[in-house]
Amino acid sequence: MGKTLSSVLSALFVLALFAGGGVWWVRALSVASFSLALLPIVLLTRRFTRGFPNEPWACHVAAAIAVTFGASNVITGVAHSIAVASLAMREPEYGPLQILRFTTGAMLLYSGTMSLALYRGIRAGRRSTIGVSAAAGFLFWLYLVFTFPLPGTGGNVPRELVLLTLYLFWLGAAAFASQRADRSNLPSVRPAAA
Repeated sequence: MGKTLSSVLSALFVLALFAGGGVWWVRALSVASFSLALLPIVLLTRRFTRGFPNEPWACHVAAAIAVTFGASNVITGVAHSIAVASLAMREPEYGPLQILRFTTGAMLLYSGTMSLALYRGIRAGRRSTIGVSAAAGFLFWLYLVFTFPLPGTGGNVPRELVLLTLYLFWLGAAAFASQRADRSNLPSVRPAAA
């Protein structure tokens, strides 16, 4: 399981090369940030696996990604909201761009807090919690797809889309794995002897 987990998670490094912009230093920063994001995911997955050995490992990976992704989005959402608020104070009028900037900060905070609030249920393999987390993640994914073609995103949308797509993939794997685990734990019904 450890080799499979490390090989699957190492795909983050390869995807970082594609998620960066065309300039070499943007790609280098993307590789560094994805590599730094990989470390807590691997460490948390190992911790969750040791602490909850009866749950499917896909749930552990999804929970580790939820914690890492959630913490990152909460920090980014707070910083983005503070920056946008200070920028909005200096501008004389509000327009669609300012509203979109405030919405981005709110969506980052929402996505991050939902991921952090639900990681325990994901780790435990509760399909209802996995479904709620997938719905919240899909809502943020749709928002990012909407903002992708707009100017002024700073090139951050593709990287966030890659991370969120990986998170949604692992949530799907966790839902599938927890469903299989539930089926294998059902008692077999034998006909009564006459």
